Amino acid sequence: MRKLLYLALCFLLLSAAGYATEDEEEWHYYEPAVAPTVEILLPQASSSYDAGGKLNIHIKAPGADYIEATLVYQDTEQSLRSDSDELSGAFDTFQFTKGSVLTVTAGSYTEDGLLLATAQMDILSPREKLFNDMFALAYKNSKDSYYKHAPAQNDSDRGICKNFVMRLFDTFKDAYRMKEYPDLPLHMPKNKSKKDSAPYQYGIEWRYETAEEGSPFEIAAQYKYDDSLSKEENIENCRAVLHQVQRGDFFQMCGDYYYGNGPHSLLFMSDYDPETDLLHWTDSNMKGDSVDGVHWGYLQYDAVKEAEWFVEAISAKSTYKTRGCTIYRLRDDLFIQ
Repeated sequence: MRKLLYLALCFLLLSAAGYATEDEEEWHYYEPAVAPTVEILLPQASSSYDAGGKLNIHIKAPGADYIEATLVYQDTEQSLRSDSDELSGAFDTFQFTKGSVLTVTAGSYTEDGLLLATAQMDILSPREKLFNDMFALAYKNSKDSYYKHAPAQNDSDRGICKNFVMRLFDTFKDAYRMKEYPDLPLHMPKNKSKKDSAPYQYGIEWRYETAEEGSPFEIAAQYKYDDSLSKEENIENCRAVLHQVQRGDFFQMCGDYYYGNGPHSLLFMSDYDPETDLLHWTDSNMKGDSVDGVHWGYLQYDAVKEAEWFVEAISAKSTYKTRGCTIYRLRDDLFIQ
């Protein structure tokens, strides 16, 4: 009898469980769709245009149904598209002299609709790319014992200040041209001779050469002592020149500073900062010593001084009436050939 009651109870429980299962709704786990991820393989960050007037691109967006890339340059726009998750191609950038903006959009069609992902990259102007390359080379040299401390006695020695800054420019110059004179190779003028510099001292300025002769440099500002003005007025004029320094400016000076006395060349690495009065630069042979009776110079990378330090050296010492300085600025119509 007990066995029959037990079996009947089990039957009732199983039947109730079956009904409950039939009444319950079927559950499914819902995973929302995810937008694709954009990966820009080319161009690389902080780059400019490629040789031959092109900007090569290579973009991946795994899972995307299409990729579209748009390049905006001034008031023009170009687009490339791929109906897949990878896009390769090239934009026409013939004689582009300014920076541009690359925008990439990747789309995926899902049950939730169209999912989009975007990425954007600034393309440097050729001029900015040249600045970066020169700074990078100066940094590399600053870690190389061959350049960090080098002979600087003879005109051809690698440690000479003008040889250093000229080499920074010469290393990359062949990749560039001026849009106004696209067939002319570029060069940096040498210093004006002592004879031609009179009555001022040698080292205030370079030989005067125009763009038509292949020089991509322009005088952005210059100071020379003016006898018609007071010493204080001359000092103020010199100060005004230093306050105009921009990143990438080459500087030619003749001064009396505690590292040396005479001409010097350097490359400024930052704009003048009016809040701190600071200037950053790279050079060779501002500081030096002697090795076996031969003068050697030290390479400086990211050296820092107040602009007033330069003003004092150039316009306020005993020989200030024969001193001066010049800021040389690269033209803004450079393009990568």
